[in-house]
Parts: sequence; structure tokens; C-alpha cells
Amino acid sequence: MKRSLKDLTGFTINTTDGKKGKVKDFLFDEEQWAIRYIEADFGNLLSPQKVLIPRVFIKQTAWDDKTFLIDLSTSEIDKCPDIDDHLPVSRKYEEELNKYYQIDPYWSGAYLGSTGGYFPPRPLKVPLKAVEEDKLGTILRSFKEVEGYHIQALDGTMGHVEDILIDDDDWQIIYTVVDTKSWLPWSKKVLVAIHWMDKVSYVKKEVEINLHTNTIETAPEYNPDDLIDMDYEKELYDFYSRSLVK
Repeated sequence: MKRSLKDLTGFTINTTDGKKGKVKDFLFDEEQWAIRYIEADFGNLLSPQKVLIPRVFIKQTAWDDKTFLIDLSTSEIDKCPDIDDHLPVSRKYEEELNKYYQIDPYWSGAYLGSTGGYFPPRPLKVPLKAVEEDKLGTILRSFKEVEGYHIQALDGTMGHVEDILIDDDDWQIIYTVVDTKSWLPWSKKVLVAIHWMDKVSYVKKEVEINLHTNTIETAPEYNPDDLIDMDYEKELYDFYSRSLVK
């Protein structure tokens, strides 16, 4: 099922022995656009305790109760390497984190997920990146970072990234939710799959798409309250397949 990261932000996180935290953000890797970490806060307003939790530790999700149960104890959370000393999150810090949690890194192929049985089929083509940040040593980006990025269509700028949708089975990012209200006199939300996005500029804070503004504006409307079923997705893919500029 497709899930909204905006809706998942704020979920409660419970450790195996009852420590509670709140989801603050999600980190994905640029090479596959899959969620790798949950950024959580187990502290309070006066004394925050930010922790990065590899999503492989999500043991169970109570969607109705908006709760993630993780396979980690209070002690393991309390002793986790401090994220504030490692921003932006470097590959060196990720290696330190993996060593602490005693897990294989996702880039080794251990947690890349299945390629079959999904719609759209995996692996997905992901956007190119336009940024001069080679010295940062990271491939991680956060949901809050790209939320609000402008949409650069072939014939002008329109709308912005309102949300990101994932598949709750493999945590693959599938769609960005584009709100067209900065271009239209009214607000309309549409879905744009990541493999229809050509490039993401982290400097300009924009997403380039090889579509005309009219195509995006006339795409099937997305209602966050409606379930995304196979019929809707096929309608969406059929619409864009006739409109993409190669």
C-alpha cells in the first residue's frame, strides 16, 4: 500500500521495553530513492534526544494507532552515536551506526528489497542529481529537505512538492505529490512518479520534469483521503506514457 511520509511524520515509536519517541523525518538514498532511516526524537522540548533508526528495525506497524514498534531497547537507543555531531549524515557516520547496531550496510545488497511482485515494477529509474557536494561524502537526503521544492516543467515553473508516497512493503519512494496551486488559481494535487522526474537540483531546490505544465495540470487528480488502487495507478501511467517528452 502507498503511504504518505507527511502522514507518517509524528508517528509514535515504541522500543521493546516501552520507551517512546516521535518520528521527525525520513532519510532516503539518492541512488535508489528508498527510505533508509527514521529520524526520531526520544527526548522532550527542553532536552531533545535525536536518533537515527535504520528502518530494518521496524518490527511491526500499528497503522490505526500511528505507532511503529522497533526491535531495539531503551539502552540501545540511549547509547546510539549522537546524530547532531554528524550532520550532514556522512557515509563514515553510517558505517559507525551499522557497526553499533551490528547490521550489514544497505549498500552491500542486504536490504535492497525484491524486484518482483510490485507495481510499478522494481527497480525504478531515479532522478539525476544536480549539486556540487562531492566533499560531503553522503548520498542521503531527507523528506523535509525536498518538501516544498519547486517543479520545473518544460515550459515554466509550477507548483511544488507537497508530499512523498512510499510503498509500505519495501519502503521504496514511488511518487511525489505535486500541488499546482502556485500556478493555478485553485489548488489541485497530482502524482508524479520518481521515474518521470528527470533531475533534482538541491542547490536551486527544484525538480525538473520532462512534461509541459498543461500535462501536469490535467493529470488525474490525487485525493489524499482516497486509497490508491491498481486501477488509479494504471490510469495514471497510461496518461503520462502518452505525454512524456523523451
